Amino acid sequence: MTLNMKKNGKNSKIGNVIGIFVLVLAAVFLSVGASVLFVDIAGVFCASAASALFACLLFLAGPVPVCLCVSALSAAASFSAAYLVCGDIVNALAGLVYIAVGAFVFAGVKNKWPRTRITVGAICLLSLFHAGLVVLYFFLKTGGFSIGMVSLALDAGLGEGAEFVTGRVAAFSELSEAERAAYVKELVANTKAMTPALFVLYNALAAYLATSFFRFAYNIFIPMAIPGRKKIKNKYWRLDISFVSAVTAALAIVASPFASSRTDPMPAIILTNLIYILAPGFCIVGLYFVHDRVFNERTGVFAVVSAVCALVSVLVFPVALPVFAFVLIVVGLYTTLAGDMRKFFEKAKKNLFDDTDDDDYID
Repeated sequence: MTLNMKKNGKNSKIGNVIGIFVLVLAAVFLSVGASVLFVDIAGVFCASAASALFACLLFLAGPVPVCLCVSALSAAASFSAAYLVCGDIVNALAGLVYIAVGAFVFAGVKNKWPRTRITVGAICLLSLFHAGLVVLYFFLKTGGFSIGMVSLALDAGLGEGAEFVTGRVAAFSELSEAERAAYVKELVANTKAMTPALFVLYNALAAYLATSFFRFAYNIFIPMAIPGRKKIKNKYWRLDISFVSAVTAALAIVASPFASSRTDPMPAIILTNLIYILAPGFCIVGLYFVHDRVFNERTGVFAVVSAVCALVSVLVFPVALPVFAFVLIVVGLYTTLAGDMRKFFEKAKKNLFDDTDDDDYID
């Protein structure tokens, strides 16, 4: 019996070493893809998958010194490979974000944090990391940094993008040069006003995908390497939007039609950015509600209906996409607010109308 225990322990250690080696290679490969495809949807997927695999890797590594050695080895390999492929230090550093996010996810799960807290923390971490990369980029290019530099770079980049789009859409060929220039100018201004929301949403997408991929990767790799380790159940790995966020989103949606963008554009810009930042979370909560309440957790039927709605929105009736999104946002707001509002009203009713004093002394 003792011999079998020693043999099983030895096999487990060998399995861990093999698992660590495979996960390091996979994470490094994906991080190089993230470096090459930086600021691209495919790059976000690569970075998120690398973060998920790296978090699993830390679970297999075990003690803190081993985790630090594995992290240093993985970071050095990722940076070297990405720099050889890209030849750009900013891109090579961008690919290393999976180290920070993966370590954060690992620490959050080890400390039994809810997914919402892990995701929000990862968004903040990613925002700081990418803001630092922006500052580094301008220092390397110009030797200094200012908000004005970022503004001018945005104007140039967005202007080129708008010119490219309008030059290839048939409807714009009928416009005069002056009309087209005015349209491009307005498009650049509107997109620039949405930059804060787009920046946060980019990081939010990466954080959401990292935590989503992590659950799948953990449930596949960890039980294989560590027999007996429980899997993460979907019902315990959901986003839970806060009451404060729901109230903020609801007030922003209600107030936005009354904010004039002509006299003072700043209130309209702030409200619009708030809506765009908060809306995706409520769409996700709305999807949870539809899956659980409408389809009674029938995942197969829900997936088919979702695919049909997506095809209708994209191919047949494109205007339906914002309609579907708005419905999901409203449902998500209702789901988030309903429970807390019910408790609030019940407590208020009890305090205002319930008579807790005994009147038995009256004959």
